[in-house]
Amino acid sequence: MDLDYRNIELKKLYNSQKGKSFSDLYYLYELNFIKLLQLFPNLESISEDLVIKSDEKDLHLIIKEKTKHTATMILTHKLVEESGKEIKKPDIKFKIYFDAEMTEVISICKEQMLNANHSFISYCGDIDLKWELNLFLERWLDFCLSSYKSNV
Repeated sequence: MDLDYRNIELKKLYNSQKGKSFSDLYYLYELNFIKLLQLFPNLESISEDLVIKSDEKDLHLIIKEKTKHTATMILTHKLVEESGKEIKKPDIKFKIYFDAEMTEVISICKEQMLNANHSFISYCGDIDLKWELNLFLERWLDFCLSSYKSNV
């Protein structure tokens, strides 16, 4: 299945009124894995932190833990506030399952919940929250692919 088709299917799913299922969530995990591979083709063999240089903001891939079958990483920009303090935004921590070819978001911006003002947040279950976090990664990976792919 090509990536354009997957993106179209994801948009249809996002815009649907039905609740998300585990298979929908796994579909998103697979899509994020594919997009990470496009951004970092040698993802499985990366053993140290990487920086993709840019005129605007450098993209940092930080390895927190890595084994033969999994890796926990952070994808972020490192920004400097006026006070001189370094902050990471968006601080996306995710786990990669190389054998299953899936990427699952663990947290974004230190456990900050996205879309906290969502009118139906009280009706959101675990799947819905995981969906929102992983959809954020999917969209940010699209941005990164268009902004940084030529710099890899």
